[in-house]
Amino acid sequence: MKNLALLISPRAKSAYFNDLIEVARAELAWVLGSDKTITFQKTGALEFLSVSASESQIPTLLKLSFVYGIFEQHQNHLIPLPVEASLKLHEDFVFGAKFKGKTNELLTQLLINIGLDSIDYENIANVKMLDPMCGRATTLLWGMRYGMKAKGIEQDAKALADIRQNVKKWCKIHRQKHQFKDGFVGGKATKGNSGKFIEFSVDDTSMRVITGDSAEACRLLNNEKFNLIISDLPYGVQHFTTSQTRNPLAVLKECAKDWCASLKAGGVMVLAFNRNIPKRRELLGVFTEHGMQELAFTAPHQMSESIVRDVVALQMPSN
Repeated sequence: MKNLALLISPRAKSAYFNDLIEVARAELAWVLGSDKTITFQKTGALEFLSVSASESQIPTLLKLSFVYGIFEQHQNHLIPLPVEASLKLHEDFVFGAKFKGKTNELLTQLLINIGLDSIDYENIANVKMLDPMCGRATTLLWGMRYGMKAKGIEQDAKALADIRQNVKKWCKIHRQKHQFKDGFVGGKATKGNSGKFIEFSVDDTSMRVITGDSAEACRLLNNEKFNLIISDLPYGVQHFTTSQTRNPLAVLKECAKDWCASLKAGGVMVLAFNRNIPKRRELLGVFTEHGMQELAFTAPHQMSESIVRDVVALQMPSN
């Protein structure tokens, strides 16, 4: 075992705000186990979480959303370890594009980490991830960086053009070999372009974004099953839902059946939400009605006066 100090990224402050340390602790404890002793220390302007871990756990620690680097502790000295996270694509693919309503990149990474640590898999290349409210594909691009195959559904038909423009920009800058594919689910154009998709692939990983209503996920995905469902839900502040309420609960109730049906047995759903609207117990109830079981993870953090963002994780029982 090694005594490690995990340097907290400056980016994490803008992701988790004043609750940064508590959120970082929660993520680290979930991945390593709640029995681990985790301590906070500050050296000058640098902040660390210290923990004892094995050499084999270092690659996982490098992918924690708050980690900027890892040091080994020897008495009063910190020795930087010459290690990097094994990620595909350049970080610009996730962090480069800026647009209104973009999911925070580190928050999305945290959701993926919680999900991956909660499922059984041998090869991440075989893990399939779905974001049923994927926006401009931040979550899906993270999935590609991790080496997964990712798909998403987005109701805004303009998203496909925006995603293509952003991705092509970074492919050109970083000389990334890639392929694009366009089409319609089922092969035929439909009224309102429901089922239209764009697919971006690099080597053995890919993402597909499909235009349509997330409540029709099974149809849009041809009843495909996923290991993970990861999504940052609307916060109910800026926009009204289709039911003309700021509470996204009604929309989620419409979507829950198809989302749950899209999970494999043992699969996990991890969602970020504003716990002011809806309440945590109400949100969990939407999915437990369909047989999902709550996992004991939470990471509340104040974003603004009207938003306290939190995370719920649920699992589809194994057969």
